[in-house]
Amino acid sequence: MTEYVRDRWVSIGMSVLLHGSLLALLAFGFWHFHQQQQAAPSVPINATVVDARTLKGTGTVSTPAPQPKQPPPQPEQPPEGPPPPTPDELAMRQQAAQAEAEHEAEAQKQLLARQQAEQARQEQQQKEQAAAEQAAQAKQAEEAQAAAQADKAAKARKLAAAKKKAAAAKLAAQKEERKLAEEKKLAEEQAAAERAARVADLQRSLREDEQATAASGALASWQSAITSRIQNAWIRPPTAQPGIKCVLNVGLVPGGSVTGVSIGECNGDDAVRQSIQTAVYNASPLPPPPNGIPFPRQLIITFQPTN
Repeated sequence: MTEYVRDRWVSIGMSVLLHGSLLALLAFGFWHFHQQQQAAPSVPINATVVDARTLKGTGTVSTPAPQPKQPPPQPEQPPEGPPPPTPDELAMRQQAAQAEAEHEAEAQKQLLARQQAEQARQEQQQKEQAAAEQAAQAKQAEEAQAAAQADKAAKARKLAAAKKKAAAAKLAAQKEERKLAEEKKLAEEQAAAERAARVADLQRSLREDEQATAASGALASWQSAITSRIQNAWIRPPTAQPGIKCVLNVGLVPGGSVTGVSIGECNGDDAVRQSIQTAVYNASPLPPPPNGIPFPRQLIITFQPTN
């Protein structure tokens, strides 16, 4: 905008200078013409003076009628105002006007060109600014879209993690529920088995009690027979004192053969102990139980000899 104002003032200054030059040229032409008018000489009048006395010898001459006196010629008065311009001056004026018009046209053309260039520059600047703003808006929109996509992806990951965690918690709860159900079922089965075992034990005990009651006499007779057989096989050592009482743990096989003998509580010395173990092995096989009862795997016998 500053360049446009400067060019405008330059054009005005050149126009004023051109008009001033034209006025100076016109003034110089008027002054030169005035000097030529003043320097021009007046035209002389050629006249001859004749005396009447010189004319007497020539005869009588009728005196001519007096001629009216001609007024002296008046000098030509210059016309008022400036003299009309000469053809050269007109040509110069026309050339000056044409030059001024051409200069003015050139100045207007240059001014128009500068205005168009300034307008084009401003339009280009506006286009570049609009393009920059559009690019900035596009970049901002792209960044916003990228941020939105990143936020969406983060939310999706968070949701997936939450779903995975919920699924894992649900699976763990299901496992725990199945475990509790299995434990409950196992406990119930164990309780039922224990109840069944207690019932079976109770029934067996009842049966055993019934059998024991029924066979108590026969078992007492069988134990007495075993004790008598061991006592018959026992060789009393010299250190044996009266009132010997020993508890024997005897291992048996189905045929009644003795497989092992250990002595529990006993008031005899080592010789007595050893003699009793030898007597048990010598009494093998032991007599069978009554009523077809199979031999037990382990038999506890209280050995208490009578003499």
